[in-house]
Amino acid sequence: MAHNQHAEFVDTHFEALIQRCTSVMSIADKLYEKRAFSWEVYSKITNATSRANQKRELSNIVKSGGRDIKSAFYQVLQVLQPDVIQELGGSFSQTGNENHLSESHHQREEPTRAQNMPDRPEDAIIRWSPSSIKHRGKIEELRKDTSRKKVGSIYFSKSNNYMIGSGGSGMVYLGLKEDGTEVAIKRIFKDPQNSKDFENELKHLRDLNLESKNIVRYVDLAEDDDFYYLALQLCEHDLVDHMKSLDLQEQNNKEFDLRKIVQDVLLGLQVLHSAGVIHRDIKPKNVLIDSGKNARLADFGLSRKLEEGRSAVHTVRAGTQGWEATEILNQSEKGDYKKSSDIQVAGMLVYYILSDGKHPFGGINDREDNIRKGKCCLDHVQDIVAKDLIEWMINKDPAKRLTIDEVLVHPYFLDEHRKYTIHKELGDRPEIQKYETLAKLYSFYKDKGHTEGTEPTATLALSDALSELKIKDEKTRLDISTIVGKDLENLWRLFSTAEKITEGKSFSNWKSDSLGELHE
Repeated sequence: MAHNQHAEFVDTHFEALIQRCTSVMSIADKLYEKRAFSWEVYSKITNATSRANQKRELSNIVKSGGRDIKSAFYQVLQVLQPDVIQELGGSFSQTGNENHLSESHHQREEPTRAQNMPDRPEDAIIRWSPSSIKHRGKIEELRKDTSRKKVGSIYFSKSNNYMIGSGGSGMVYLGLKEDGTEVAIKRIFKDPQNSKDFENELKHLRDLNLESKNIVRYVDLAEDDDFYYLALQLCEHDLVDHMKSLDLQEQNNKEFDLRKIVQDVLLGLQVLHSAGVIHRDIKPKNVLIDSGKNARLADFGLSRKLEEGRSAVHTVRAGTQGWEATEILNQSEKGDYKKSSDIQVAGMLVYYILSDGKHPFGGINDREDNIRKGKCCLDHVQDIVAKDLIEWMINKDPAKRLTIDEVLVHPYFLDEHRKYTIHKELGDRPEIQKYETLAKLYSFYKDKGHTEGTEPTATLALSDALSELKIKDEKTRLDISTIVGKDLENLWRLFSTAEKITEGKSFSNWKSDSLGELHE
């Protein structure tokens, strides 16, 4: 079968295939999307500190993998680098039940037919690795459009027919690279202000510490006398358009997809903050959705990197109206940007995602004033756990906001397996199983005037208290006695801990506080 042939081909030509891999992260993304390997394995590649190390990790994973991962590796190369497979003689016919490689495999035959186009290099785009669904038709038109131009290794046309976006620095167009990679081309006019933001964005895009499936990927760069042409990974939608398409889904599926978008965005922000980068322009239009339905943070023209040992960047104010932190709005022409500034705006974005496009600080006319005052409304989010997360992120006081690492361990992100594990661990503890009786005992002693630090058993023995509460079962009495101890110290500590970690209905640090202190 083709499945076995693909694996055997990879075994036979393994070294040659690895050497010819020109985009390791694109290959890794596709393999992860196909569930060829786990998140833990995928992270080994994304966390590698250089492109050489990324390729080394990919090589080890494929080489030590079974037939499934090798076959998947072959199929991904067929999509992204079909010329490599053809060069090594690895095209296999598909018949009957072997026809299982997906629609994109059949479409990969199209570049071969493109050889019938004019022979002059400027007239023909021979290679094409289809990935986008939304833009596929327009890219097909671009391949045949004789009015397109080539800058460096990038093909594009400035016709409005291929324009897919715009921003402060310029227009964004569909494009193709010589190797067949689909790209989004940011055409940036060469003036002093644009050049400064462009160079800043390019620096961040090329930073290997920011390689992530939740950050838009840099592909290539070209320029002519008047413009820079920044080629980025082509995505399907920005967040605004994507949420419109989600409106058509059933509620259960929609909730799952929205939660994933929230987590993807915050994982992207975690990568930035871990590398000491502050985004400074988080908003719906700067979140893109790729063909694998991953949300990716984009547009780093305003981003700034913290100097070593510093916690803030003092620079000219930047950002988008209604998407700025309280402390930035309260400053004048310049602001002190901290990671906590990103957190507050990211919290606004989380609310936007979960509330079908609402803003926690109201309409555009009153929004900035409400942000300054900390006057928010979260009525359009019903999930109390999600609401708690947002409250902590958008707190007016920067010192009270969660860090990005704390955000991502919030209970809102617990999957069903982790919820079950935590509930089982807690539920099995005697303190939880006997909690109702312990609560009665705690209230009983408080009503008698006893407080923490006193010796209640000196005037009212535990056995007498249990009798007054009409607790007669000997096993229950023994269990309670074991839990609370001779002087009831454990009883006071149990309830003071519970009160402390639930004050203000906060789930912050819930796991470390509740489990940790109960174990002490």
